[in-house]
Amino acid sequence: MSVDTYLKGKDTSDYLRLESDGLEVLVSPVIAQLSDKVTLTVGGWLLRRLTAEVLHEHGPACRH
Repeated sequence: MSVDTYLKGKDTSDYLRLESDGLEVLVSPVIAQLSDKVTLTVGGWLLRRLTAEVLHEHGPACRH
Protein backbone atom coordinates (compact mmCIF):
# COMPACT_ATOMS: atom_id res chain seq x y z
CA MET A 1 0.00 0.00 0.00
CA SER A 2 1.21 3.47 -0.78
CA VAL A 3 0.35 6.86 0.64
CA ASP A 4 0.87 9.94 -1.50
CA THR A 5 -0.17 13.32 -0.17
CA TYR A 6 1.17 15.37 -3.07
CA LEU A 7 -1.28 15.12 -5.97
CA LYS A 8 -0.55 18.30 -7.94
CA GLY A 9 -0.32 17.44 -11.65
CA LYS A 10 -1.22 13.77 -11.16
CA ASP A 11 -4.04 12.08 -13.07
CA THR A 12 -6.38 10.64 -10.45
CA SER A 13 -9.44 10.31 -12.70
CA ASP A 14 -9.40 6.48 -12.52
CA TYR A 15 -9.25 6.41 -8.72
CA LEU A 16 -12.28 5.69 -6.55
CA ARG A 17 -12.92 8.70 -4.30
CA LEU A 18 -14.28 8.10 -0.81
CA GLU A 19 -14.98 10.75 1.79
CA SER A 20 -15.69 10.43 5.49
CA ASP A 21 -15.50 13.05 8.25
CA GLY A 22 -13.76 15.56 5.95
CA LEU A 23 -11.07 13.08 4.90
CA GLU A 24 -10.90 12.19 1.19
CA VAL A 25 -9.27 8.88 0.26
CA LEU A 26 -8.34 7.85 -3.27
CA VAL A 27 -8.35 4.09 -3.84
CA SER A 28 -6.38 2.79 -6.82
CA PRO A 29 -8.38 0.96 -9.51
CA VAL A 30 -6.41 -2.27 -8.90
CA ILE A 31 -7.12 -2.26 -5.15
CA ALA A 32 -10.78 -1.44 -5.78
CA GLN A 33 -11.11 -4.26 -8.32
CA LEU A 34 -9.35 -6.96 -6.29
CA SER A 35 -10.79 -6.23 -2.88
CA ASP A 36 -14.12 -7.09 -1.34
CA LYS A 37 -13.79 -4.69 1.58
CA VAL A 38 -11.41 -1.89 2.53
CA THR A 39 -11.50 -0.65 6.13
CA LEU A 40 -9.71 2.58 7.06
CA THR A 41 -9.03 3.46 10.67
CA VAL A 42 -7.58 6.69 12.01
CA GLY A 43 -6.03 6.31 15.43
CA GLY A 44 -3.24 7.26 17.72
CA TRP A 45 -3.08 9.51 20.72
CA LEU A 46 -0.03 11.71 20.15
CA LEU A 47 0.58 10.92 16.48
CA ARG A 48 -2.28 10.34 14.06
CA ARG A 49 -2.02 7.09 12.14
CA LEU A 50 -4.03 5.80 9.19
CA THR A 51 -4.40 2.03 8.95
CA ALA A 52 -5.95 0.18 6.00
CA GLU A 53 -7.20 -3.39 6.02
CA VAL A 54 -7.96 -4.85 2.58
CA LEU A 55 -10.00 -8.06 2.46
CA HIS A 56 -10.02 -10.27 -0.62
CA GLU A 57 -12.42 -13.15 -1.28
CA HIS A 58 -9.57 -15.67 -1.84
CA GLY A 59 -7.64 -14.71 1.30
CA PRO A 60 -4.23 -13.14 1.90
CA ALA A 61 -2.31 -15.93 0.11
CA CYS A 62 -3.97 -15.15 -3.25
CA ARG A 63 -1.58 -13.70 -5.81
CA HIS A 64 -3.80 -13.01 -8.84
